[in-house]
Amino acid sequence: MTMGRRVMITGIAPVGQWGNDGTSLMKCLMMQQNLARPIPEKFLEYADFTSRFYVPFPVIDMPNIANRYKRLLSDEDKLAVAATELALQDAGIISAQKGCVIFGTGFSGLQNSFKSHLAHIKVPGETLSGRFNRFIIPMTMPNSIAAWVSILFGIEGESYTINASCASGTVAIGQAFQKIKNGECDLAVTGGIENLQDDTGSIMRGFDSLATLTRAADGKPHPFSLDRSGFLFCEGCGCVLVLEEFQQVKARRGKIYAEILDYQANSDACNIVQIDESGRPIEKILATLSSGHKIDYINTHGTGTGLNDKVEAAVIQRIFGDAERQPLINASKGILGHSIGASGALEAVVTAMALSTGNIHGNLTSAPIQNLNLVQESVQQEIHLAITTSYGFGGHNCGLLMGRFDE
Repeated sequence: MTMGRRVMITGIAPVGQWGNDGTSLMKCLMMQQNLARPIPEKFLEYADFTSRFYVPFPVIDMPNIANRYKRLLSDEDKLAVAATELALQDAGIISAQKGCVIFGTGFSGLQNSFKSHLAHIKVPGETLSGRFNRFIIPMTMPNSIAAWVSILFGIEGESYTINASCASGTVAIGQAFQKIKNGECDLAVTGGIENLQDDTGSIMRGFDSLATLTRAADGKPHPFSLDRSGFLFCEGCGCVLVLEEFQQVKARRGKIYAEILDYQANSDACNIVQIDESGRPIEKILATLSSGHKIDYINTHGTGTGLNDKVEAAVIQRIFGDAERQPLINASKGILGHSIGASGALEAVVTAMALSTGNIHGNLTSAPIQNLNLVQESVQQEIHLAITTSYGFGGHNCGLLMGRFDE
């Protein structure tokens, strides 16, 4: 574990189908609600989907943003702005002017690109506001989510967006953690934002064609189950966290959800869509994060795909031993779906909330893989150290070590 200034999570705002705060998110998880919904009938006009369920994009509320800006913001921008406002409110911060903004995203903005192209080639009825949108470039820039947050909240520190596929949100938090730890800033607005909306379902079809999506009759992906067949496609959500240096939080008497203790990342250097079957790269991350510590809980990547879950389970067994010696294990994607660039940020919030409240959600999993300490029914149990991990297409691997805050 690297030493330096202490970094705390002081504000959270997970915005999705469950609601727009940590309490709503944890209620959904602890009750093990199934968010899967049948895909729109229109999708089936274009292709015979193997996976027939998804988690819809949330409704976004931005009452405090001036109307003159709203027409310039894409849905992913609106998600970032709305979630940032809620996260800063949750942290009790009035001004984040001297902070930095680091967001992760996966594929956001494709729907606007598709519509812009159709308007450009003059396909009847397929236009933006009846004509080609002259703001299409700023509306599809991957950096726009960070830029708009910086602009609308007056945050003058470094601001950028990163992409590491399904690991994007975790990488963003990890980089924000490092900046505060190393003294480059005292506050960071960070997390993951994703928008995979598409009127025709072509984005979902891309994942469906790779045979990565669940084929379950009820849409449940059943992570770490012998019955797993792929992940539940989530059309998008946003999750923003406020990170602060400890002395700053202490001086203003702010609340603390959890402390980030370490961040590790590496690459499989192996395959553009498949995890390294040996598991050695992710084993290195888990081994480094857990070295010298008794880990009480792991929020896994847990997609429900065949190879990923197999490799992840084997690595946990190699590092921690048999089930009775393993930390508590769960997989939030089994309930929330897989939101790609936002997923790691969501799971970081779930981990922080578990440390803060002791609430560990159960898994929507049938026929579980043997010799894993999977939490089947939600429990209340005090934990002190926890790990959350993310592994993305292209071999992007990362993880965070978090601790329960006790001054």
